[in-house]
Amino acid sequence: MRVLLTGGSGFIGGHVARQLVTDGHELRLLVRPTSDTAFIDDLSFERALGDLRRPDSLAAACAGMDAVVHCAAVLRAVRQEDFMQANRAGTGGLAKSAAEAGVQRFVYISSIAAQGPSRSLTPEPPDTPLHPVSAYGRSKAAGEVEILKRSGRMQITMLRPPLVYGPADAGLLAFFWMARRGFAVRLGDGSNLVDAIYGPDLAGAVGAVLSADVPQVAKFHVSNESGPYSWNQLLTALETAAGRRLWVPSVPPACFQGLARCSEWWSRLTNNEPMLDRARVLEMRQPAWLCDPSSLTQETGWQANTALADGMQDTFNWYREQGWI
Repeated sequence: MRVLLTGGSGFIGGHVARQLVTDGHELRLLVRPTSDTAFIDDLSFERALGDLRRPDSLAAACAGMDAVVHCAAVLRAVRQEDFMQANRAGTGGLAKSAAEAGVQRFVYISSIAAQGPSRSLTPEPPDTPLHPVSAYGRSKAAGEVEILKRSGRMQITMLRPPLVYGPADAGLLAFFWMARRGFAVRLGDGSNLVDAIYGPDLAGAVGAVLSADVPQVAKFHVSNESGPYSWNQLLTALETAAGRRLWVPSVPPACFQGLARCSEWWSRLTNNEPMLDRARVLEMRQPAWLCDPSSLTQETGWQANTALADGMQDTFNWYREQGWI
């Protein structure tokens, strides 16, 4: 199968690129001239110069493709409208170009943030009405809506992962950096529950979807069945990976809010993406972000292969070997 991949120079996209090549697909990457593909330069792929912000560049990238896997996304932004510009408008433009080019399958790496937090301690199914609580989540939900406008012309699969971690992830790097130095921080009492997925396992789910006969429109959670985990359990796994006892103070939510305000102020002043914002703190404060991957397993046979402790250890080792921590 000839597959166009967006976001291949990023964390999740890099693992997806490796999975697609391993599965024998012919891979084309949508890249900008400034894209750093060092993480996947050992792979064989075709480059298509383009930008999701330039719809005119997408038609050529989609031409001749059997499938599109859309991983690219804006995770942090200076302005809230930047989320919508990339994750809604950019996604919509790509879906339009793919449909017009005759692409048969469109796989979208969405997020549990698009669906919203669990309102009980039971996972809500993927067809639950969307109730995101952050600008990022709302933009990913809007991206889903844009793609569904083309459901009559392409087979569409939405994958909603929860917390994703693994080698090359910059999002959780700060926690591993702190652990290497003997400390970490805990929001509140650490009892909040989250599901999680190791990056290469998420990539495996993409490969499984492309090789399976899934419904014309399908929405799946992608997580490890051994979850959910409390933040305290995640910190314990991090402590084990670091090979040392960590000093872990509990930070009140109000302090995180204050840090987020300072980060937002500095972001506006420097025009750089904030490391932390109030919307992210709001997501972190939710009692539970739960997934149920059983429907994905039933349709494709996919299951996550990596235990949390093993994935955290592999991630810590990779950061250390690369000099990131």
